[in-house]
Amino acid sequence: MFYKGEVPFVRLLIPLIIGIYLGYIYSFPFILQWRIIAGLMMLGIFIFLLAKYKSNSLYRSGWLFGLIIHGYILVTGYGLTVYLSERFDKKHFSTQKSDAFIIQIRNEPKLSNGILRFEAEVIRSCLNKKIDIMIGKLLIAAKIDSVSQLSLNYGDILLIPAIYDEVDPPYNPGEFDYKSYLENKQIYHQAFVNQDQLVLLKQNSGNRIMLFALNLRKQLVEKFYTYLPDRDAAALASTLILGYRADLSKEIVDAYSKTGTMHVLSVSGMHVGIVFLVLSVLLKPLGRNQRLRLIRACLIISIIWFYSLLTGFSAPVCRAAVMLSFVVLGKALNKSQNTYNLIAISAFFLLLYNPFYLMDAGFQLSYLAVIGLVYFHPKIYQMIFIRNKILDHAWSYCALSIAAQLATFPISLYYFHQFPVYFLISNLFIVLPVAIIMYVGIAFLFIPFSIIIISLGWFLNWLINLTNEFLYYIEHLPYSSLGGIWISTFQYIMIYMIIACFILGFSFKKKGVLWQASFLIVVLMISFTVQNMINYRRHELIFFSLRKNTAIAYIYRGKSIIVSDINASDKLIAFSIKPVLEKRGYTDGLFLDTTLRFSGASYAGDPNFLQFANFRILRWNRKFDDLTFSGKLKVDVILLSGNPRKKLADIKTCIDFSKVLIDGTNPDYKIKAWQSEAVEMNIPCYILKKNPAYILSFSKLD
Repeated sequence: MFYKGEVPFVRLLIPLIIGIYLGYIYSFPFILQWRIIAGLMMLGIFIFLLAKYKSNSLYRSGWLFGLIIHGYILVTGYGLTVYLSERFDKKHFSTQKSDAFIIQIRNEPKLSNGILRFEAEVIRSCLNKKIDIMIGKLLIAAKIDSVSQLSLNYGDILLIPAIYDEVDPPYNPGEFDYKSYLENKQIYHQAFVNQDQLVLLKQNSGNRIMLFALNLRKQLVEKFYTYLPDRDAAALASTLILGYRADLSKEIVDAYSKTGTMHVLSVSGMHVGIVFLVLSVLLKPLGRNQRLRLIRACLIISIIWFYSLLTGFSAPVCRAAVMLSFVVLGKALNKSQNTYNLIAISAFFLLLYNPFYLMDAGFQLSYLAVIGLVYFHPKIYQMIFIRNKILDHAWSYCALSIAAQLATFPISLYYFHQFPVYFLISNLFIVLPVAIIMYVGIAFLFIPFSIIIISLGWFLNWLINLTNEFLYYIEHLPYSSLGGIWISTFQYIMIYMIIACFILGFSFKKKGVLWQASFLIVVLMISFTVQNMINYRRHELIFFSLRKNTAIAYIYRGKSIIVSDINASDKLIAFSIKPVLEKRGYTDGLFLDTTLRFSGASYAGDPNFLQFANFRILRWNRKFDDLTFSGKLKVDVILLSGNPRKKLADIKTCIDFSKVLIDGTNPDYKIKAWQSEAVEMNIPCYILKKNPAYILSFSKLD
């Protein structure tokens, strides 16, 4: 395919991806100033070579033109990434001082626990009654008054004070990098405001098509909640069919995630494909002649893109919509198509539209899954021949599931750190109910007769609950999900290199490539062994960086002890503490309450005094302010927590310590005062609030 020119966009996609990645990692703002000159220079070189094509026999060096085209695409990808990042633009709101911003809401606001969150575009800045045009995106979190609740929608224009902060990076190892996630959407700052600080200037000023689509989706979502008795069932129907995930419960998300059926909750190619099949059946009479086929193609493409708009234009939906558009148009024009080229075309144009899609996990998973289905499915399916049609269909879908998992399991481990053991059973069971839910759900949304709607609503409610119950059962089976699996970037690349070697070896019958795959497997096994040895030899103490709590982890010889005032069921444990331990190879840890006494082979403690190995910590809080000491107590570290009133000089008179740690339970003004005092007294001081976790390695002290 590569040498015969059947997949030109596959070859063109490679330099574009390289250019975008380089632009993402190494962004130089001066590129923006020279982009036009650089483009004209490359165009000039290309025209010059064309002029000398015959006279200098350049047709013998066809690679030269290919090199220039690939170089031009690479530079285009790089320049486009830097240009669209916005942070280098002189008109970005962060480059100038302002008193207030005029902003426009760019997505559908979501209310949770009294906080309204939405993304906004800064369109004007106000300084000393002077208004300037500005650009840049802000993440807004507005505390809403429960009595006089403000209603905001997409497109509304607001006036807010120009008080904002940079998005915080992850402070504890292994935490979800929300900062990078937002940067991929060109959001670098966030603002926290009260409702009384918001001034609504104008309503419904957004894109008319988007307004219509969002309002229609809101009406359709309300229809689900009206006719489906169970709220969780209505939430899942809204997610499954319309891509509206705001009300989905954590229990449902966990069940689908741990059973390997999470793709069902993300409106993707499968959903667009079902819509395409429905349209193909309904519009089949329009296939009699060329003119009617073109009309049918235009109708199908228009409705598919409208459905994509309705579901929020996610990367998987856009990918499927672009691919199906080319398929439908090609069939209408009787053109032959190469599947790999279609995949590459959709990726090429989507990345030109938004280069930051490349960093999106959903985009990567979507394309890897499609490539896996196209390449692996026929090979896996042909391994077993079944005469029975029903069993053959079941095996075909099993082959689809295996193919998708084979292509995506390395990236799933890398991003999500878990592997669903029973993915084959859960996917085999869920395919029919999901298809029925989609077909019935689409009919439910557009049938106007209340008698039929009530019946369909009851049926949808029953089928969704039945599907969920089965997934809950699978989720709670022994070893249903292998969690806490952390692989490094090196191991992630190695796994895909091994898969690629096996593909090349079996496709082209080259034994040398298979030997290379065997060598890579050995290297991968060695890397896992080394990683496990390093994890087992760890002997360290981790002071977590938390806002309102205290947590300390002691890691030694395959054991982890966590001392914290956080409730064991709090989601902060899963978000900030467990990832640190799992990244170090500890899936289970002993959680101890700071309010109780405890002791073990190499540790002991009570609410204020902690000892790990020979390292002693005193947790100084308000209870210690009024205590008197008969002698001077010696510890290694003093941890200031719970907003005590004492100064360091006063504490030093009764406690002998070599370092001060200040956690996030203290107010900012106290932290600054203690920090200044520590500098004057020449005492090492580390602030845990809005700083990376403090990790103390005992091996370095020994």
